[in-house]
Amino acid sequence: MNISALIDQIETAPTGPGVAAFFDMDGTVLAGFTAFVFAQDRIRRPDLTNLGVAAVAVRYQAGNASFEELLRASTKALAGMSVKEIDDLANRLFKETIAAMIYPEVRRLIRAHQRQGHTVVLLSAATTMQARPVAESLDVDDVICNTLEVENGYVTGGVGQPIIFGAQKATEATAYAKRMKASLEDAFFYSDGYEDLPLLDLVGHPQPLNPDKKLRKAADERGWLPSDFESRGTPTKTQIVRTILAQASVLTAATAGLTAGLLNRDRRQAINLMTSTWGDLAVALAGVNLDVRGEAHLWSDRPAVFMFNHQSNFDGLLLMKLLRRDVTAVAKEQLKAMPFVGQVFEFGDVIFISRSDHDAAVDALHEAATRIRQGLSVAISPEGTRQVTPHLGVFKKGGFHLAMEAGVPIVPIVIHNSLDVLPRGGRIMRPATVRVDVLEPIPTVGWTVESLAGHVEGVRLQFAAALES
Repeated sequence: MNISALIDQIETAPTGPGVAAFFDMDGTVLAGFTAFVFAQDRIRRPDLTNLGVAAVAVRYQAGNASFEELLRASTKALAGMSVKEIDDLANRLFKETIAAMIYPEVRRLIRAHQRQGHTVVLLSAATTMQARPVAESLDVDDVICNTLEVENGYVTGGVGQPIIFGAQKATEATAYAKRMKASLEDAFFYSDGYEDLPLLDLVGHPQPLNPDKKLRKAADERGWLPSDFESRGTPTKTQIVRTILAQASVLTAATAGLTAGLLNRDRRQAINLMTSTWGDLAVALAGVNLDVRGEAHLWSDRPAVFMFNHQSNFDGLLLMKLLRRDVTAVAKEQLKAMPFVGQVFEFGDVIFISRSDHDAAVDALHEAATRIRQGLSVAISPEGTRQVTPHLGVFKKGGFHLAMEAGVPIVPIVIHNSLDVLPRGGRIMRPATVRVDVLEPIPTVGWTVESLAGHVEGVRLQFAAALES
């Protein structure tokens, strides 16, 4: 079953919080298993306890150890850590690795349930430290998972009872539905694992997602239609080839731009052709379609400061395709050191900014203001760095000072889902349709330093509203 059919089922279901949508986490919401992410991190600090966890994990994978054995070995290895240390570890591994494992299709399913007013619950055999950051990033209503025993702010190494796995999920979901005055006949449950069959058999809408072999067989016997996603996990050969070609397209774009510039003795023409060609080629070769709304605002009032929310390294290529000519960008200084790409950016008048040197950053923004007075627009992310989820980061004031100093409008470019193509930490581009909303230009005439904070918040609210639409 494809994603559109799954969403159709959600949209034709009854509305309201009395309909529960339960999601297994590992292998269902995520392409992979958080336990292995945590285990790999622990193995980097080898001791007898961590090596013991690794040994149990190997036995579990081979079918020679129970889930309870693996869970107890894993929690025992955490004994003595403070709750803050656990939270810091969980947040770090979520940002570094786990966020990029979330299936974009599952985000869409959860949003569809939320639009219907359904109660969305993450129901997982993982522990709180694994499940909490995932749940927060998805804005789900509740989490039912295994808990770590804590005494006086420190983890004891024990695990709360009962252990949530397999048939216990059915027990937990039944009790939860009773508390919510919800009927399991209207409920949804999404899972990849055969061990979750007891709950899949109870709900009115069983949804096997990327099912294992045993669950796939059970689904076939029951007439359920499984769904398989390729947007995360092991990339296909086609996705790898697409990524290589998209990255290599910079060579074609640079050659075309430099040749035209030399023949016509026009450096700006060379930059414009290189920028637009690179964007067009890379987006097409990656298999990305753009759904752009408000495109006329890209051209109605130039020069301008184009502000975009930053989700992915693919954003730069999207902006090249959208903005096309007479534009430069503010980028982090580290990009300058990238082989070839750094040289292309320098040739393209990209303004590099240091995040650690405030005075140098101010000078870079003054330089950007000079470029605007010379007729160039500037693209900048007010968040200052890529986010690991679709949620907006804190907006910094630098781009707003720039627009105010140069006396030009701000044009918000709201990117909804470029992380579907290339999440932070990802290396392989995945085909997707990326939605972009270009909002009306915002005049900065009359802005003052004293009123700037209010204007920043107002623009951020516009971004947030567009992302929710």
